[in-house]
Amino acid sequence: MIYNSYNTPFTGRASIIKEADKICRSVNSNFPHLSPYLSWHQYHEPYKHYKAFIPYWAKLDDLRDATKATDTAYDYYEVLINKLKSNKCANCGELSDIVYLKCKNNNFEDVKCVQLGGTSPVYPKRHVKYDHIAVMFKHNNKHIVIDPLFEFADFLPNALVKYKTIFKRFINNFNEKFDLKLVEDSDAVKIHPDDLKELTKKYGHLID
Repeated sequence: MIYNSYNTPFTGRASIIKEADKICRSVNSNFPHLSPYLSWHQYHEPYKHYKAFIPYWAKLDDLRDATKATDTAYDYYEVLINKLKSNKCANCGELSDIVYLKCKNNNFEDVKCVQLGGTSPVYPKRHVKYDHIAVMFKHNNKHIVIDPLFEFADFLPNALVKYKTIFKRFINNFNEKFDLKLVEDSDAVKIHPDDLKELTKKYGHLID
């Protein structure tokens, strides 16, 4: 389990941030994980971790691709939920997928998985996409970010500040001169309401 010592206390925080933070904490509580990516930086032994879980990610990649052809994501999410519970290992994408389910179950507005990116202030057409995924939704026309890997929930402007400061050392090829933004993840696996209903019947204690 990766514990984030940078979480701010509940006192004085907006109620929607408290709700989002509760979702974030719930995911990390129900799916305790070791992140190979963060462990890479901490222990400098990425190969050992990745070798053990390559089949796990390969299976999910296959299912992710299959959803594009079948228009159902039930199988993908069922495997994801069970693998996270049994393997105790995940990165930002897998954890964000679970957060996405919980946000949809809470009827949040405009829920989407988003990818951290940047734009050059000098050359506007020079874009980068960093290998980091989170979840974003709207509340009273404000965007809220839930980042289960870095274990925080906050309004979008505050989240971008955290990426630029606290968490920049965990973001590969981070460029401090680029303007940060969050864009919709083109590879995200969206859930059909009927699939979500069936998944919640079976795994409600984990994703409701």
